[in-house]
Amino acid sequence: AERKPFDEIKEMIKDKKNIMVIGCGTCVTINQTGGEKEVAILASELRIAKKLDGDSVNVKQLTIQRQCEREFVEEISQKIEQADVVLSMACGVGVQTMAEI
Repeated sequence: AERKPFDEIKEMIKDKKNIMVIGCGTCVTINQTGGEKEVAILASELRIAKKLDGDSVNVKQLTIQRQCEREFVEEISQKIEQADVVLSMACGVGVQTMAEI
């Protein structure tokens, strides 16, 4: 898994006020591309960028055990519903599972 360029992410969420960044605790954690640390970094980057642009934003961050397993994603479905946009930092299977919930 590889993270999109920050400018591309920033453009995708430009009109959003409630952002949820969700990481995965398995393969992308081991590969250092989407675990708790990387989620915290992206969430901080988004907060800083929005503040520099003069925008207010609520960025929440969460890392679940496995995004590729429906049961783990369903446990956080209420939190997902509260967000204007969800940024998944999982592998392709995890992103697909998130999209289906």
